[in-house]
Amino acid sequence: MKTILQNLAIEYSDEGSGKTIVMLHGWADNLHTFDAIVRELPNYRIVRLDMPGFGGSERPRETWGVGEYVAFVRDFLQKMNITEYALVGHSFGGRVAIKGVGTEALYPTKVVLIASAGIKKDRTLKNEILRVVAKAGKALTLVPPFSAYRQQIRKRLYTSIGSDYFAAGSMRDIFLKVVGEDLLHYAKQIRVPALLVWGSEDRSTPVANGEKIHRAINGSQLKVIEGASHFVHQEHPQQIAQYIKAFI
Repeated sequence: MKTILQNLAIEYSDEGSGKTIVMLHGWADNLHTFDAIVRELPNYRIVRLDMPGFGGSERPRETWGVGEYVAFVRDFLQKMNITEYALVGHSFGGRVAIKGVGTEALYPTKVVLIASAGIKKDRTLKNEILRVVAKAGKALTLVPPFSAYRQQIRKRLYTSIGSDYFAAGSMRDIFLKVVGEDLLHYAKQIRVPALLVWGSEDRSTPVANGEKIHRAINGSQLKVIEGASHFVHQEHPQQIAQYIKAFI
């Protein structure tokens, strides 16, 4: 389905009936990332949307940060007349959920964070060395004969520092603004019941980040699924759906 919000064409899905669950996808993903979970939740109303710049939704015309995405989700819920709901966020969607609920711009009855982003990477010596190497490599690609292989070299270098910057494409300015914000202090302001679900083998948002968020949110629950990756919700949809049903 399509709607217009903040002068942007937005793709969304609204299906089922019962208690409402709103789902927010991760970076460079779309609403279909939750398809397998939705099939396991037949007795709920599930509302999903492609956030601006992803899937079938238009890109923001300005450089948005997490706060702008929070305001967008708030406006979307108002337009859909959704007032009582549980909020589920994966990765980048978790960022939006943390800041939205922490600032009380969003008012869910409960919040579920799946492999949520929001913890800024520590500036370790290893990370700093790799970052310097990546920047030096970027300069090197301007010089022949390396310039002929610029795209391939840059991709490898940015991958080496664990950054999605290269893959962000036209969303790079937004990506930099989004990842530059540490949201841990917003997590400490969350007052609604919170469930955190992580994969033990998550390399994008490690379990250690989940533990930090867990400690920050008073009374929260943390579930770790052994052997699962950052896309734990796609690998174990039945288990995640059971956690959500029991929690809600």
